[in-house]
Amino acid sequence: MSSADFPENRAFAPADAGFLVSIATFAFVALGLEAVVDGTVLTFTGEVPDVYPLGWQVFAWLCLGAAWFGIQRGLVAWLRHRAADPAAPSPSALPRFLAVDHRRTTTALVVFVLAVLLGVILPVFLVGEWRVQPIQLYLDLYARYGAGAWLGMVGFAAYHVGRALLLALVLTCVQRAVELQRQAPWTQAAPVGGLVLGLLLALPGLILGGWASVATAVVCCTLLGAVHNLTGRSLRWTAPAAVAVLLFV
Repeated sequence: MSSADFPENRAFAPADAGFLVSIATFAFVALGLEAVVDGTVLTFTGEVPDVYPLGWQVFAWLCLGAAWFGIQRGLVAWLRHRAADPAAPSPSALPRFLAVDHRRTTTALVVFVLAVLLGVILPVFLVGEWRVQPIQLYLDLYARYGAGAWLGMVGFAAYHVGRALLLALVLTCVQRAVELQRQAPWTQAAPVGGLVLGLLLALPGLILGGWASVATAVVCCTLLGAVHNLTGRSLRWTAPAAVAVLLFV
């Protein structure tokens, strides 16, 4: 089966490179909602987000997760609408990209596991500090709120899934745009979408976590881009992989 045969991928088939880059940019800028919420709360309360009351923190996470999920589905629906445009070329008339070879599934699984493991252990080698983000978050919440920490983790899970889905769309759009702009063999194999996503995430990571965060983001997202290419460039595979990998980025 060609990667263009996936329902998710048919949405990207008739799009031009510039339009896809615009979609990816809009999706990434949408993540600025978090900064808007944090800045608003800081303005009115004088408190940084780390010390939100638990109820407000969970509410903020749930709202952001829902907003990011809604934006992601809205952008994919927009792409599908363009695909249904009679003026757009039909999927059968488009170039056929790499077929999904089930023999590559094992390679994709190995790369995925490697991305997750590096997200966990790479900061240890770079800064000598063992800090697994979800575990550390739970410990911080438990130290502050006790048994109510599980409620905070539910809110964080919703927040993280929405964010990861939106970032998976960024990766997919960038990869597709590069393939349209440079129709060369190297674009079929190079995880350009993952590399670009890693560089985008490295920018705030440099401020919040230093060079260890930068290296972790670039390496893990590049491997995520490789998983995207190996699994047929479909959001149905890339999105769940992004949820797992980005949990540690």
